Amino acid sequence: MLVLFCVRCGSESVYKSGFVKGAQRYKCKVCGRQFVPIRQHGKTLTEKLTAVLLYINGLSLRTIAWLMHVSAAAVLKWVRQYVLGNYEKPKPQTATAVVVMGLDEVGYCLKRKKDMLWIWKASCRSTHRFLVWECGNRDS
Repeated sequence: MLVLFCVRCGSESVYKSGFVKGAQRYKCKVCGRQFVPIRQHGKTLTEKLTAVLLYINGLSLRTIAWLMHVSAAAVLKWVRQYVLGNYEKPKPQTATAVVVMGLDEVGYCLKRKKDMLWIWKASCRSTHRFLVWECGNRDS
């Protein structure tokens, strides 16, 4: 037998109170709180990492969002969290040699043009090594 507890007060006196989105809803007799005990919100860590991997391999934010049934802003948030949590910016090298750099600039517009996110990547043209990156708004 399944024993249910109220998510607010912890009471065992709960009763069935209809359905919501196909799942059984319960109501607590003590505090009156309605809840669905097995409802999951959001995407799992595996799904988020899959979205990041797809982005790294060249898929656009909107394509990934369409495939995973989420918004492009959510995918961008997952990518940003992954990058900030797992990578550090490279330290500038103090070399006397002159380095010819190439700068890639990419702007992502999500919903409003004034909220664009800009990503700059600098690389050495002779060795094709990645030098530094910056992420922010256009004023950064």
